[in-house]
Amino acid sequence: MTTGRTRVDAKRLTDFAIKALQKVGVSEEDAQITARILVATDLRGADTHGVSHLAGYIRGGIRLGNINMNPKLKIFSQAPSTATMDGDRGLGFVIGHHAMIEAMHRAEKTGAGFIAVRNSTHFGAAACYAMMALERDMIGIAVTSTGLGVVAPGSIKPAVGTNPLAVAAPAGKKPPFVLDMATSVVAGGKLEIARREGTSIPEGWAIDKEGKPETDPTKVLHGEGGGSMLPLGGTPALGGYKGFGLGVLVEILCGVLSGSSAIILKRPPATAYCEHFFGALRIDSFLPVENFKKSMDEMIEAFEALPTLPGAKKIYAAGGYEAEIIKDREANGIPLRAYVIHDLQELARELGIEYDL
Repeated sequence: MTTGRTRVDAKRLTDFAIKALQKVGVSEEDAQITARILVATDLRGADTHGVSHLAGYIRGGIRLGNINMNPKLKIFSQAPSTATMDGDRGLGFVIGHHAMIEAMHRAEKTGAGFIAVRNSTHFGAAACYAMMALERDMIGIAVTSTGLGVVAPGSIKPAVGTNPLAVAAPAGKKPPFVLDMATSVVAGGKLEIARREGTSIPEGWAIDKEGKPETDPTKVLHGEGGGSMLPLGGTPALGGYKGFGLGVLVEILCGVLSGSSAIILKRPPATAYCEHFFGALRIDSFLPVENFKKSMDEMIEAFEALPTLPGAKKIYAAGGYEAEIIKDREANGIPLRAYVIHDLQELARELGIEYDL
């Protein structure tokens, strides 16, 4: 499969995704929420979590009945700052959007709001929800549990998922701090890209069923071939237990705290459903927002002033590099891989909608 890319206008891509989702029965409001999050993800350069998965959500989620098209979201709590939400197997994007709004609503009243969500589905990139807090001068937090796929250090059996976490904090003149990371060595989507492009993965990302390094992504994805991904840090000697600990923390916040359970305890363990956890901290409940943003700018500028090694153009705080990608892609279009273009064209034919990208 060729690895060439085609630039696509973000608005046209959003409109196409909305049409595709509405064609399979998603309401206009929910389709808009989902499409905007997918395209915003691509704009930030996180190609592993954007429109490359649109066809999968429609074919493997909505059409197979794994996603409830008319969920009834329920909130269980009388506490002023915290709550649990049941997503009723709805679109994870929609559930995540509403749960983060609920967290921010509580933060506006009390200074901090936290929502644990059970019975949801994949919600894409965690950063999109954490960044919702930026417009309200809040610090946003979003984490999610995923299906089994990452081993515990010293074992060959998956115990947690890639379990991403994201934190977003506003700055003044500088781009906001936006950390979005898997608690595995890399996001699972990077293995999917390698598989579809017919390339190997670097040694250190995964192991085979005997615990030896695995470089064939097809033997790792979806449990094929018995391979599994490594936690952040990789081996125990390089701190893999830290990444595993972070993955377990996500299980606690998302699975245990929401009233569901850790993925390792689920039967069958390869569940199609996900749990999430969202948080919002109102900055002015700690100190004046202007003071916070000034300090953020000073810190980021200090990072950027650090001396660089040969070959390194610039030192970035998390979110700075992505801000540059956003400027480029908003002006010049989102570069989509050839196989993504092919998937979208096939999806248009299946749904009987115009492919106008």
